[in-house]
Amino acid sequence: MTHDLDILALGAHPDDVEVHVGGILALASDRGIKAAILDLTAGDLGTRGTAETRRAEAQQAAGILGVPRIVLDFPDGRFTEDESYRQRLMAEIRRLRPRILILPPPEDRHPDHRRAHRLAREAAYYAGLKNYPCPVAPWRPEALAWVGGENPDPPDLLVDVSAAWERRMAAFDAFGSQFAQDASQPVTRIAHSAFRRGVLGRAMHWGSLRMCDWAEALWCERPVPMALIQLLARLEEPA
Repeated sequence: MTHDLDILALGAHPDDVEVHVGGILALASDRGIKAAILDLTAGDLGTRGTAETRRAEAQQAAGILGVPRIVLDFPDGRFTEDESYRQRLMAEIRRLRPRILILPPPEDRHPDHRRAHRLAREAAYYAGLKNYPCPVAPWRPEALAWVGGENPDPPDLLVDVSAAWERRMAAFDAFGSQFAQDASQPVTRIAHSAFRRGVLGRAMHWGSLRMCDWAEALWCERPVPMALIQLLARLEEPA
């Protein structure tokens, strides 16, 4: 069987994916690489915004990047690694059939991000077992990658996303309820201007290592899977 998606980027909340790999997804869209975003929750426990606002922002951001978006509606902050959640995620992985699955970080200050990594990693493996009782035909991604947490180790892959950087940041800024400066809203860490500067600073630093303007980073198991090496080559082909 062949894959239906080249890349499925998974986040615990709307905006998680855009913080880390929006450029990769924008490049994929530009180069005819099939990609999609899968949010586990609608982010309804967030300090700022509502679930409805965040849904609208998420769809706007996905439209800017040029990729479809699916929301599983797990309860924000309350989903677990139990079988019921694993099976729902397994069924979605089997339905979407991604070649590469990009996960949240394994270590991060937000418990949902850590839990989503573990849950998705297990679901991706078990989704390939023929005899596991789960709807849809078995499917296992060829490669898993993940984004960095608060203080990541040196990355395994750096992708030059300079060609899509303005769109990538437009998708990030679509989440105004989370990132915009608004005196009428509570001040949160991600709504502080320093958070956006951190996104820019990391991308500039990764870019300096690739001798390009802007880059995004991925981590994976070693040796680096061939599917990721091939993806990097396709993403960086001239448009």
